[in-house]
Amino acid sequence: MADIDFSGQVVVVTGGGGALGAAFCRELARRGAALVVNDLGGSTTGAGGSPDYADAVVREITEAGGRAVANYDTVATAAGGQAIIDAALTAFGRVDAVISNAGNQRNAAFGEMTEEDIEAVYAVHAKGAFHVCQPAYREMVKQGYGRLVLVSSQSGIFGNPFRANYGSAKTALIGLMNVIAQEAPAGIGINTLFPNAQGGRLGGTPLSERPDVEFLKAAGERSRHFIEGMKPEFVAALACYMASSACTGSQHMYSVLGGKYSRIFVGLTEGWYVPGPDAPSCEDIAQHIGEIEDIGRFAVPRSGLEEMDTVLAARRALGLSA
Repeated sequence: MADIDFSGQVVVVTGGGGALGAAFCRELARRGAALVVNDLGGSTTGAGGSPDYADAVVREITEAGGRAVANYDTVATAAGGQAIIDAALTAFGRVDAVISNAGNQRNAAFGEMTEEDIEAVYAVHAKGAFHVCQPAYREMVKQGYGRLVLVSSQSGIFGNPFRANYGSAKTALIGLMNVIAQEAPAGIGINTLFPNAQGGRLGGTPLSERPDVEFLKAAGERSRHFIEGMKPEFVAALACYMASSACTGSQHMYSVLGGKYSRIFVGLTEGWYVPGPDAPSCEDIAQHIGEIEDIGRFAVPRSGLEEMDTVLAARRALGLSA
């Protein structure tokens, strides 16, 4: 297989100054990409700001002979998202891929989470992906090519405690991916990445001050067996593949954890079909809940229309018109 090469391509990485984002930028630059390294430079909660994070990554890339510019705009507003993409167009004339990686966390117990905690995290993760990818998508449609990589989290699709705001915001990216993938013309792919790695600004918070301390201890006990696979470079390999022309699939979800790479999918059980006109009772549902929940046979619809097709298939199985 030919080497994956980004020569002549321009990639925008939001949150590019953090541990994961910086690893993405280094690998992309090593493979010839011109980079826009976006990072607000704030704390893990989103407070404050500094150019130091983005500048350090840009300096490292340019000193090694690569091309990169720093950007410090926020992803939390439409104006900020447009400014990030404009930075790519001004510096390099195009945008071929976006890795929407900017993030923050405000962890708390569900019953104690404030409105500010919810809004701040949604603004960066859910709205931030929208704000950056929308102007990039417009440019990609014009040029007939593009890759969008939305960075989600296992905290959403599988769940982790004390992250109701973060997990639900990250899960929103799955819905965003599904819709864009169905609208996008040929040549534009969008996929979602579920990374796990150590390092970053969150690591500076003392364990005793974390609400999720018991969860982190349990996670640490597991991950010590594969700690060597938790380096950001393990995630960067997958992220760069997803941002490349070699990744021809769209509307896929990929996980990397401890050196194990997997595809995540949402399945729909074969279930129990009741042809009309009379609706079943809730007692009927209870009687057939085993069939409804049986994961032995399932479909993986990629649109609402494909879910409708599963009903037509159930009708055909009963000898009814479809």
